[in-house]
Amino acid sequence: MPRNKISDIVEGRILQLLHQGYSQPRIVNILKLDGIHVSQSTVSNVKQKIDPQRNSETKIKIFRKKPSQTPSIIKKVIRKIDVEDPPTQRAIAKDLHISQSTVSNIIKNSGFTLRKKQKVQKITSLNVMKRGQQSFQLYRRLARGRFKKFMQQMKLGFI
Repeated sequence: MPRNKISDIVEGRILQLLHQGYSQPRIVNILKLDGIHVSQSTVSNVKQKIDPQRNSETKIKIFRKKPSQTPSIIKKVIRKIDVEDPPTQRAIAKDLHISQSTVSNIIKNSGFTLRKKQKVQKITSLNVMKRGQQSFQLYRRLARGRFKKFMQQMKLGFI
């Protein structure tokens, strides 16, 4: 029994999607949404039938995802973490446009120890001024004798 031949319209649509860089499974899904039911092997056959007719310059390229752990990215991550106060993994991932798990994997694979950075309060000039004013006010209250009970507890704690 001979195979069913696909129409020229469907073949043209498959070629159009191949030129746009879609993968074969993605083409099957797109055509299914359009109401055209085609198997992945049919898409593969259309592609193989066209390939011998083409020059090498206009060959349909199969696009695949670029690997995130390239040697250049690994070097950049190591350069960023090999300092005294390294940035967070999230900041590194944002700078290099990769995921945080990729940064974590690169750090593990390169032999560095993973550690959690403790959150530290950044003291701004405004905070320094407030601390100075508040400590002076506390000192004045202590000097006036308002915190006698507080002072007795402090003395007991230091003995």
